[in-house]
Amino acid sequence: MQWVDLFTHWNLIEADLHQFYSIDIESGVLGSRTYRWLITRVAGLFAVEHSRLRLKIYPPEKNKQPGRPARRR
Repeated sequence: MQWVDLFTHWNLIEADLHQFYSIDIESGVLGSRTYRWLITRVAGLFAVEHSRLRLKIYPPEKNKQPGRPARRR
């Protein structure tokens, strides 16, 4: 997946940045930050287990129950 594809989910990124980093995009903070600053934080959202972006890109397995390993066949 390329960065341009990730940014099609901007609404999820914006909500996650606010929830997990307390970054309010509407405050104008992006005007005083570098592209690298933003990319670092967006990439960090993949380390947050319940981030909207991570769940969208890597949805949980349907058959796997929380706290239990998947059955082998």
